[in-house]
Amino acid sequence: MNTNGRVSRVRLGDDLAVYCGRCKEERNHQIVALGSEGRAERVQCRTCGSNRLYREKKDGAGEGVRQRRERAPKAEVINPNFNKPARLYSPREKYIPGEVIAHGKFGTGEVMGSRGGKIDVRFGGEMRTLLHAG
Repeated sequence: MNTNGRVSRVRLGDDLAVYCGRCKEERNHQIVALGSEGRAERVQCRTCGSNRLYREKKDGAGEGVRQRRERAPKAEVINPNFNKPARLYSPREKYIPGEVIAHGKFGTGEVMGSRGGKIDVRFGGEMRTLLHAG
């Protein structure tokens, strides 16, 4: 609304204060595309130049505090093909040759070797190289 109570229409080139995902804070964005109803559709950050879709803030947006999701405790998976429990794979963990790991995509496999930040794992008849924290 402008000062005399009327709703003003947005035009190409007008500025809007919008949160910028690249700058990680609210910045002035220039309207670069309008939708069929005359609403801003795309905006471009005047600071970093990133171009994105414009979404109007919903009522109450930004008022709540974002909650972190609790991670499930790491479980061990027992595989009948191996005599020992398998650790769930994570690239943030360290692994040594002989360990059994459970991977979300490839299944259960045995660590055959490690070098630097990589491990070689045998999943059935297939060898895969995965990252690890070693």
